[in-house]
Amino acid sequence: MRVLICAGRFYGDGNTVTRILDLYHQSHPMTVIIHGGHQSLGGIIEGWARDANIHVVRYPANWSMHGKFAEMRRNQFMLEDSHPDALLAFPGGEDTAECIKMAKRAGVNVIDVDR
Repeated sequence: MRVLICAGRFYGDGNTVTRILDLYHQSHPMTVIIHGGHQSLGGIIEGWARDANIHVVRYPANWSMHGKFAEMRRNQFMLEDSHPDALLAFPGGEDTAECIKMAKRAGVNVIDVDR
């Protein structure tokens, strides 16, 4: 299973993220974790994936090219390019909400965490 993780740029609850990844992986074995290079959680997500022997695909936003639209464009590309089976959505702002909407429109199963 290919799982995309999204969260607001200021969300930093690594304990909750690892707990949810553990629980979700038990019921839905993951083969690939996809994320946007989150400043606080990226390392935690990738460390968890390495320990679980799961591939990681990272899509950092290109701020210099897209400016204030970098996250929105990255999220759209990430969804189209990575073909996730599910989206684990942690708390966030407008860009996280938009990523959730895009995923739902694309038919991706969305799991809202801590909402």
